[in-house]
Amino acid sequence: MFKAYQLRKKHKWLALLVGWQLFLWSISGLYMTFVDLDIIHGDHLVDMPAPAKISSATIQPIDAELLQQLAPIRQIRLKSYFDLWVYEVIGDKTTTLVSASSGKRQQPLTKQQIIQRAKQIYTGEGDIQSINRLQSYPKELGSRQKPVWQVNFDDPFNPSLYFDPLSGRLISKRSDLWRVFDALWVLHIMDYWGSNQFEGYLFRIVAILSLFLTLFGAGLLYFRLKKGQQ
Repeated sequence: MFKAYQLRKKHKWLALLVGWQLFLWSISGLYMTFVDLDIIHGDHLVDMPAPAKISSATIQPIDAELLQQLAPIRQIRLKSYFDLWVYEVIGDKTTTLVSASSGKRQQPLTKQQIIQRAKQIYTGEGDIQSINRLQSYPKELGSRQKPVWQVNFDDPFNPSLYFDPLSGRLISKRSDLWRVFDALWVLHIMDYWGSNQFEGYLFRIVAILSLFLTLFGAGLLYFRLKKGQQ
C-alpha cells in the first residue's frame, strides 16, 4: 500500500517526465478545438465555378494511334476542369489526359492560364505574390514526385493554391493556419520520426505514464482529503 510521501515522489517524477508532452497535447488540442476545421482547410479561400458547358460539336474522339499507345485501357471518363474538357484515360498503372477538343494528348497549361484560374476562384482581396512551377509536391502536400503549379497570394496567413499543370485542376489550398495545424498535429500524435501513425511506441508509453500520473494525483487528493477530516 502506497503512503502519501511515496505517491508524492512518484507523482513528481512522472510530472517531470511527461509534463512537457501534456503541455503540448493541451496547446495543440486547444488550437484544433478553437479554430474551425473548414477555415484551417481553406474552404473560404476559393469559390469554384460551375462546370463549363460543352456541345457535341466541339468534342473530338480520341486519336486511334494514341488509344493503341495507351492500351490496355480500363476506363475512359470525360471531365471538366474550369473551361477545359478532357478525357481521363485510365490504364492499369497510369492515367493520361487527352484533350476533348483535339483528341490529342493534353499539353501543359501556360503560366498565364494558371494565373487566370487562380484569379477566377480566389475569394481574398490580395494580389498574386508569386507563382512557381514545382517539379514535385512541396512537403505540405506530401512530397509526391509530380509537378504542380504553386500560386501564392499577398494576404493574411499567406494562402497558396496548387494546380495540376495539365488540367488546371485545383489540387489543394494551404495557408499558415493549416501549416500551424500540421506542426501541432505532429506534436499531438508525437510523430517525431515522420511515420504519421498513432501506433508509435513513444505515444503509447507517454499515454500510459500520463494515466499513472493521473492516478497518483487522485491518490494524493485522497490522502489530503482524509487528512483534512481528521
